[in-house]
This record gives sequence, C-alpha cells and structure tokens, in this order.
Amino acid sequence: MFLVAVFTKRSAIARFGATVLLCALSLTLTACLNHVRTDVAGLPHAFSPSTPPDPGVLLMLVANEQLLSAPEITAWVDAASEEGVRLQAITDKQFMSLGENAHGYAGLVLPDQSHRFADHALVWAIRNYTAAGGRTLLVFDFAALEPGSFNRQFYSDRRSRLSDLAGVDYILYDELRDRTTAAGPVIATPGTLRNLLVPPGKSIPYTSSQTIAKAATPKVDLYAYSGYIRGNLTYPSFVTRGEFQGTVLASSPQSGLVAGVHRLGKGKVLFVNLPLTYLKLQTDALPLHGFLRYFIDHVASMARLSPMPNGIAGMTLNWHFDSMAAQKPSLELERLGVFNDGPFSIDITAGPDTIEFDDQLGWDLNNNPVAQALLRRLDRQGHSIGSHGGWIHDHYGINANETNAQEFLSFLKLNKAAVEKALGRPQRSYSAPQGNNPIWAMNWLEQQGVVSAYMTGHTGMGPTRHYRDGKLHNPGMWIFPVTPLGRHAVFEEFAYNNIPQREIVAWYHDMIDFAIEKNTSRLIYMHPPFAFEWKDVLLELLTYAKNKGDERFRWYTTERLADFMTQRREVQWTEQQDTSGSRHFKVSHPVSLREMVWILPKTIYPLSPKIVAGTASVTAEGSHWRVKAGDSATLEFTAMQPR
Repeated sequence: MFLVAVFTKRSAIARFGATVLLCALSLTLTACLNHVRTDVAGLPHAFSPSTPPDPGVLLMLVANEQLLSAPEITAWVDAASEEGVRLQAITDKQFMSLGENAHGYAGLVLPDQSHRFADHALVWAIRNYTAAGGRTLLVFDFAALEPGSFNRQFYSDRRSRLSDLAGVDYILYDELRDRTTAAGPVIATPGTLRNLLVPPGKSIPYTSSQTIAKAATPKVDLYAYSGYIRGNLTYPSFVTRGEFQGTVLASSPQSGLVAGVHRLGKGKVLFVNLPLTYLKLQTDALPLHGFLRYFIDHVASMARLSPMPNGIAGMTLNWHFDSMAAQKPSLELERLGVFNDGPFSIDITAGPDTIEFDDQLGWDLNNNPVAQALLRRLDRQGHSIGSHGGWIHDHYGINANETNAQEFLSFLKLNKAAVEKALGRPQRSYSAPQGNNPIWAMNWLEQQGVVSAYMTGHTGMGPTRHYRDGKLHNPGMWIFPVTPLGRHAVFEEFAYNNIPQREIVAWYHDMIDFAIEKNTSRLIYMHPPFAFEWKDVLLELLTYAKNKGDERFRWYTTERLADFMTQRREVQWTEQQDTSGSRHFKVSHPVSLREMVWILPKTIYPLSPKIVAGTASVTAEGSHWRVKAGDSATLEFTAMQPR
C-alpha cells in the first residue's frame, strides 16, 4: 500500500491525495475497531538535556508538538528495542540546544511521516551535525516541507533541502508534480538483502530487462522483496536524479535510488527512500527493521542486546492441525520420531467439522480419545499446544470479520475450551485459519492470556509487536509472522506448483544458516498430511538443524520466545565513555538478567570486555564479542575502544 503526497504551492495546508496498492500489506487487513490500548510502560521517555550523553542511544527527531505516545513514534522505539538498541525521541528544540553534545550519542534518526515540515535552522543544524562526524539515518519525506509566507508550508524549489544528505536529488516537485513519487519493486543483491534482515525466500529473482541504478549491472544477481502469495511487492519512493557517490543498497526501476550509504564531510548518512514508518504501521515492518538494523551494524556500529535466549539462534516450526485428515499422518510422523526433535508449536482446530457445519471432517477433539492422547504426549515432550482458530477451520477462516464478532467469538471459545480440557491447563498460543486475525479476536485472545499468535502480515520477520492499521494493538502479545519461499510456504503449495524438493531442502538449509548468521529466529509452518508425503524433506530439515549443535541453533516455540521477549523488554541499560576510550555498561532487570546476551562488534571493541560487577561470561564469536549475563539482577562491564 502506498500513499502519494500531493502538495500545492497555493495551499495553506499540505493536501493528501491517496491511491493505495495492497501489495505490501497483510493478506488479512480488515477495517479496525475504533479503539486501541496504550502500553504506557513502553512509551519513550521525555528527553532530559541535563543527562550526560549516552553513546549507546540513538536520537530520533520529533516535531516540538509531537505526542510521544503516537504510533509513528512508538513504532520506532519498539523496533529499536526489538533490534537490541535504545532509541530516544528528541524534539527539534532539544536537538538544537545540544550543540556539540549531540555527537555524544550513537546517531540521529530522521523518520518519515511524523516530521514532514522543518524550518531552515533545523535543516542547517542537521547538516552541520552530520558533516562534523555524525551518523544520520534519513528516511523518505523527513523535512519535505519548508516554511513560506502566511504560515504556509511548501515543497522546496527544485529539490529537497536535504538532497546533499541523501546523496541524490529527490522530491522534484517543481519538475514532476504528481509524478514526484513512483511505485515499483525494491531490488538488491542477495547479500545486501540478508544484511537488511530479509531472510531466504522473502525475495525472488528480478528478471525485468529495465534499467535500474548504476550499481545493479547485468552481471549481478538481483532480487526483489516479495510476499506470500503475492510475489513481487510494490513500494513507493521519490524519483531521484544524479549519480550516487556511495554504496547503493537498493534501487527501483521506476524511481532510481531506494537506499544507499555515503559520506558527508566527516559524517556518514544512510538514506532510505521508502515510507518505513507507514509500512510498519500497515503490517509490513520488515523494511523498517531491516534498514534500522543495517544502520545499527554498518553505520553507527553499536553494541546491541540479542533477541535470542542465551544468544542462541533458532527457528519456530508451527504445525497446523486443521482437520481429521491430519490425525493418521500425525501419528505416522510421531512414529518416525519427528516430534522427538523440537520443541515445536502445534495448533489444532478442535471442532467436529472442517469446511462447513455438519461435514464431520474435523478432529472432534472432545470426543476423540486418540487425538486427546496424542496432544498429551506432545505436551509432555515440551511442545506448545494451542488453538488453530475457531472450531470449524474453513468456515471461521473465510467468514470471520470485524463486523461479526458476536457470531464468531463463540467458535474461539469452543476451540480454546476443548484444547484446555484435553491438556488440563491454559492455552497460551494461537494461529488463525487462513491467517484471518480480526482485531476483536486478537483482543479477546490477549485477555485470555494468549501471548503468541501466528500472523500473515509482517512476513519474513521474527517475533514483533502487533502494529496494524496505523496503531499498536495487543501490547501483551507477540505476533509471529510467517516466512515463505517466494509465493509459497507449505508442502502442498510447493507440490501444487511443481517446486522441486531439492529447492525446498536448499531453502530450509539457507533459513537455518541465516538465523545463525544474523542471530535471529523466523517461523515456518506445515500441515501433517503433506509433511508426511514429503517426509524425506522434513527429516533432512531436522537433521541439518541438529547437526548445527544446540549451542548454535535451537527450535523455539512461540510461547518460549514471547515470554523471553517480554522479559527482555524490562532490561534497562546505559553506556558511558571515559577519557581513555573505555565504554562502561550498567545493566539491570527487576528479577534476573539470565539468558540476556550483549553483542559487541570487534571492529569497535578490539579487546575482550571485562566484567566489573555481577555475573557474566565473555566469549568471542567470529567478528563479535558476546557478554552473557548470569542469574543476577544487575551487571556492569567495560569494553575498550581504540583511541
């Protein structure tokens, strides 16, 4: 979905004419209810200029009148937290008052959507900060508008005032008018996409003969962001002009430069010509997270908190037990020893019907002792058992929407009750048939103590907060987006579309390797009938994962990761730098820091970190140091930087 901003030189207020493309969004977007809960504890703190600069904090400019509780602000704060760093919102006035002290922070984020207007003094301050050695992330329409007469706001003459920061001319309104933005695929090399946290399968080869940016030569394999079912995704960006003197990360045949890094004076800029905030708020958060992570790792070179328990990468294998047709294959898979691996997340549609009322194709869990015994065995093995929607798989998945909560809530209740009766304990995980997650259903599940839910929006991401329809929903729940292989994600889709099994094996291998390399987790899913038909591929996946060793790769349930991410949000930490170049890290948690791991790049910290207080271990892992906290509530350690 994209928004084309159209401004008139005669207008007192910027007018938005909108056209929407649903390519980049969830398969299940529906009209949202007129309410949203606010996670007060998770809101960004007001900036305190009297506090000494923290070199481990990113500053993000917000307009002086901006509410910190606005979703376009909390979306960035949450994204930074999930990627393992701290981000502090700071107003224009506060930034201007910092002067040279601004360089005491890790970098400066100039977000899209929330700060389209900027006066000339702020623009010069940003330029001076960057040229003097600052690290700046410039996104899309930041400062697109400038002041004019009679309190009006206009596009700049000829080009954006920040074109020198971007490294190319953009926002060419005088020349292009309603063609100032263009929509097209976002194209990059596979290696660049991995560094942008795009997992294998979330991009597909780009085969168009159209000319794109200079860095994309015919000899380079190029891939484009893609989506489950949809194929190539279409994104908006400003049309650009000029030769980019830097490292091109991504391009578009329609607009030119989409993202790149270049130097301005002593500083460095990552320019991202995409509406990252808007996309995250509309169930496509991967671009924001990916470019923010690139800035963290390759521009600002920051220490970060691992998103994985004990710093060990992994994946979630989510089994969907849709109907009685899955019972025999499930038992066969059990006999093959498939469920001896894991733990996996297993969600079942528990009613007696599957497609429609009275078809008698369902599990009928309440009256099925074989299924009850199977679930109990799987539960004892440590697998997570939850609901797969509402009682009648297809009927719920196809027909539940935002207007019929009164009718369909009963199906959720029946399904949850049946699973809990079989297990003898509460259910805490969920997946929706057809990926259909109405807001009312998510709200009810959260109220019932469900902490994790499968999601067809935000595809290709790890566990994340539930941003959707411009709002943050369900702060007590973590959503787990699916990662597809191009347009497809499960064995039956691969079979129907004649995808060779060797390609599926290679993809699964690449997914595991990606998780290890990026210290992250992604979700894949399966149904027992075709998993048994393709058991050789499944067993190869499990063997490849096992051979990595459980200190490098583990299977995680959605519950396990949701609980960890919730605990991780309570970690507080600061960094201070002394005159010798040593960084001092002070860390705390209300209960325990156990399983928390800090990752420090050796390029910035060439010497092994030293533990000052608390319990922790330090290990070298390739190009990084890892500081693993022990079972204590506080920790202090130091890490030396070159003078």
